[in-house]
Amino acid sequence: MQFIYPQILWALLALAIPVIIHLFHFRRFKKVYFTNVRFLKEIKEEKSTRRRLRNLLVLLSRILAFCFLIFAFAQPYISESESAKLGKNNVSIFIDNSFSMMSDSDDVPLLANAKKKAEEIISAYDVNDQFQILSHELRSGQQRWIEKDNTIQALEELDYSPEVNQLNTVLQKQMQSRPDGANHIIYLLSDFQKSISDFEISIDSSQELNLVVLQSIKENNISIDSAWFESVVPALNQNNRLFVRLSNHSEEDREDIRLEMVHNGQTRPEGTVDIKAKSTKIDTINLLVSQSGWQELELRVEDYPVQFDDSYFLSFNVQDKIDVLSIRNENQNQFVPSVFRSINNFEFERMDPGAIQYDRLKEFALIILACACPCAFSMLK
Repeated sequence: MQFIYPQILWALLALAIPVIIHLFHFRRFKKVYFTNVRFLKEIKEEKSTRRRLRNLLVLLSRILAFCFLIFAFAQPYISESESAKLGKNNVSIFIDNSFSMMSDSDDVPLLANAKKKAEEIISAYDVNDQFQILSHELRSGQQRWIEKDNTIQALEELDYSPEVNQLNTVLQKQMQSRPDGANHIIYLLSDFQKSISDFEISIDSSQELNLVVLQSIKENNISIDSAWFESVVPALNQNNRLFVRLSNHSEEDREDIRLEMVHNGQTRPEGTVDIKAKSTKIDTINLLVSQSGWQELELRVEDYPVQFDDSYFLSFNVQDKIDVLSIRNENQNQFVPSVFRSINNFEFERMDPGAIQYDRLKEFALIILACACPCAFSMLK
């Protein structure tokens, strides 16, 4: 046992005060005269014995009261290093293997640092202790307890994973796997990103939780946030404008960020981009689609060390002809067919409101209701 304020223990010398009071407290007795005290002698002896016993009990209670009060102010505690915590240890170690752990610390990725820290933690325990190596996947095989000699292989098998769990969920898994009759010690090795670090679990006093924070020296990261076409329908054999939004997550301005596009397996550079610190920028790419069908597109930037968000994938379908249906009378609103017939990519067709072929409506990408008659709208419903 140790004390937070051991200097207060000098107050134990004050325990002599109740002893002094007990020894030197003499009562003054009042004399009472009796004609004959022969019959009171036996009663007087019995009363004196009880009185001495009572005084000793009062003295003991005073000493204990002072003693407990002094120990309370000294704030005793039991150190973890003392032998009071005996028995086999079951050590559960979680290593954050999300993509954010790609950041460097002293030119070494955070995941490599986390594995090294885990090795140091494991080496501090006895060969008879049991260990558990967890990552974001939380596979059933990771939740079993292994010997100390098998931990090195378990650490080497860890790699980056796109799967991310809340640390609250990870901690629940670690607490649920607690064995009976053993000391349960939990370690969380992570960079503790704000998006996953919402703890809501209270730890039992019989369990020990250790948070090991890993932080990169400089967080430089450029990511492709999103991409979209200016036109709702990309056209065949035409330049389709594609907008790309890039984000700079670092505290410094970034210049000459190379942007390139991979279209159906063919790589094409798109120049460089300058982005201010903690800001976003939208760049434009002209895309010429020369063949119909599904198109595969990848947008890439060159950025180090965080690379998981450097690529943006999208796919879209370009059709030879886009079927358009106009439901109208023959002599009504001649401007709509004139617009679509002037563009080669559209196949225009008209149906009379009284002769709608409902089974063919699914064939058209766009249906225009140009009839002013209310009955036509009721028929479509």
